[in-house]
Amino acid sequence: MKILVTGGTGLLGKNLIERLISESHEVKALVRKSGALKDFKVDEINGNLRNIQEWKQALQGCDAVIHCAAKVEFWGKWEDYYRDNTLSTLELLEAADSYGVKRFIYISSESVLQSKKDLIDIDENEPYPTEPSSFYGKSKMLAEKGIQSFNGGMTKIILRPTFIYGKGAVGIQSMKDKIQSGGFMWIDKGNVWIEMVYVKNVVEAIMKSLIHGENNGIYNITDHSPQMAKAFFTQLMHTENITISNKSMPSSLAKPVAALVEKIWKIFGLKSYPPLTRFDLSFIAMNRKYKTEKAISELHYQPVYTTAQALEEMKK
Repeated sequence: MKILVTGGTGLLGKNLIERLISESHEVKALVRKSGALKDFKVDEINGNLRNIQEWKQALQGCDAVIHCAAKVEFWGKWEDYYRDNTLSTLELLEAADSYGVKRFIYISSESVLQSKKDLIDIDENEPYPTEPSSFYGKSKMLAEKGIQSFNGGMTKIILRPTFIYGKGAVGIQSMKDKIQSGGFMWIDKGNVWIEMVYVKNVVEAIMKSLIHGENNGIYNITDHSPQMAKAFFTQLMHTENITISNKSMPSSLAKPVAALVEKIWKIFGLKSYPPLTRFDLSFIAMNRKYKTEKAISELHYQPVYTTAQALEEMKK
């Protein structure tokens, strides 16, 4: 297949491109700078998601688009998230359809459902919250809605991975920085259920989506291994030779503090990353377990790495 990948220089994108090439697919990758993927046998398309009209002709002849690119920072202006994660996605969708692309795979996020309540035994029919807890989640939610309402000739697949981990993941680096600066603390002693997904398991789900899946299908993607937050993140940081202290704050205090901190940062227009946000809490203080039967039955997805195997590989 001829496949165009956005976000090809990121953690997920690079792992995906490596797999696609290994299975003899012809890959085009959107890059901001020439040579960004010089180690891969790909056709680099110079551009970004804000100038799609300038490079959209590269979609000609493509069988599928895999849209991995997104603004994933934990803090920023709503206008930027909306432009980069919502409007650009819908513009790319329309362009792909106009060039006869047959399949559009959108990498969304569990963040579209994260708001104030825990997410236990959640399937893909869970209603969207009125207001997700982060601009990131809200922008991805609006993109999902736009994709589902788009009437074109393509098969559209929406994958909702949980927190993606792997060597070099942005979220891991952010956590490392907080731990090393002494700014990290557990919420409720880390006694919270979470589900994560190794980057190569997300790649596996994408590969299955190139063949299987129903139009407008939404699929939860996880490692199939719910764990307590403290146990998982302690093991994760051990792959970086970092030990996390036992400092903890009750969620009853952390939630109002995070809301207050965000308000202060917005009022004064501070550009630095706040010490605590509701987005932070959604990853380390919100109970969440997802049902994945739909991905198993319709995509034929199964993780290719257990969490233990993934963490072991990250040590290499």
